[in-house]
Amino acid sequence: MPKWEDVVQLLENPKYKWRTIRGVAKELNSSQEEILQLLAKHENEIIKSSIPAESGEGLYTTRRHYQLMTPLFYRFISSFAGNVTSSSSSSSSISESSSSSSESNSKD
Repeated sequence: MPKWEDVVQLLENPKYKWRTIRGVAKELNSSQEEILQLLAKHENEIIKSSIPAESGEGLYTTRRHYQLMTPLFYRFISSFAGNVTSSSSSSSSISESSSSSSESNSKD
């Protein structure tokens, strides 16, 4: 199983705002299930976009990365529009996403 620190490093890659489970798993030579297990274990540190990738896959990032990459005004508006969700409020979303996961502003 990959280390949580390695997953965080990929989620916080400055090239991308959001990452998919599939993309992170591919870069770590891991299974999507292993990545999902780590995300579920650290759900308080993760944000899932309520807007999926074009492929329909879920998009994820860390809270810290979201704050660094997203202007304050957009974060404020997004909180009212429901464009991002706390993984802790939707932990079932993480575990349900195992079958599919593309990245916005990202690569596989």
